[in-house]
Amino acid sequence: MKDLPDEFLKTPVTDVMDGNVVVLDEALTISDAAKVMEAKGVSSVLVKDSNNASIKGIVTERDILYRAVAKNLGMFKINIGKIMSTPILTINSGKTSLEAIRIMRDKAIRRLPVVDNEKILGIVTLMSLVGNVPTKNIELAQLETAKSTLPVVCPYCGSKFNDKLELSKHIDRIHLGSGLLEGDLRKLE
Repeated sequence: MKDLPDEFLKTPVTDVMDGNVVVLDEALTISDAAKVMEAKGVSSVLVKDSNNASIKGIVTERDILYRAVAKNLGMFKINIGKIMSTPILTINSGKTSLEAIRIMRDKAIRRLPVVDNEKILGIVTLMSLVGNVPTKNIELAQLETAKSTLPVVCPYCGSKFNDKLELSKHIDRIHLGSGLLEGDLRKLE
C-alpha cells in the first residue's frame, strides 16, 4: 500500500470529512435506526441523549450486526442507546488528516466526528480499519471522503470499488464478517 502524499496529510479534516451527519435519539429502536440509516445512505449515526440533546455515542452498521443481530436482541424493542459506542471521541475542525489518522489508530476506532465550538460539522473515517485488525501493521491508512478523487481500493486484497460504501461493505463481508466465517481469509500480502 502506498503512503499518502504529504500535502494530503496536511489537509484540514474539514476538507475530507463527510458532511452527511445523522443524529438520532437514544430511545429510537434498532429497527427504526437501521431504516433511517438506509434511507439517508449512511453507515453510522450519532446518538443524542433524550433528556438534554447532547451527543453521547455512535451506532454503526457493525454495532447493529454484532451487538444486536448476532446476540438476537429484539430489533423492534431494544433502543440504540443499548448498543451505541460511548463515550464518543471528536476532533477539532482545525486539525489535519494526519492528526485524525493518529487519533483513530491510537483509539482503534473507524469514525471521528469533526467539531467546531462543540457543533458537529461532519465525520471523518479511517478506511483501512487498522484499529480493527490488530494482527496487521499497516503503516498508513487512507481516509475516506465523499469529495476524494483518490481510487477506492481495498487495503487487504486490492479490489477496486466505485465508492466508499461499496468498499466498507466489502471489508465487512469478506475480511471481517461472513467472509471469515465462510473461510475466505484473503489478506494484504
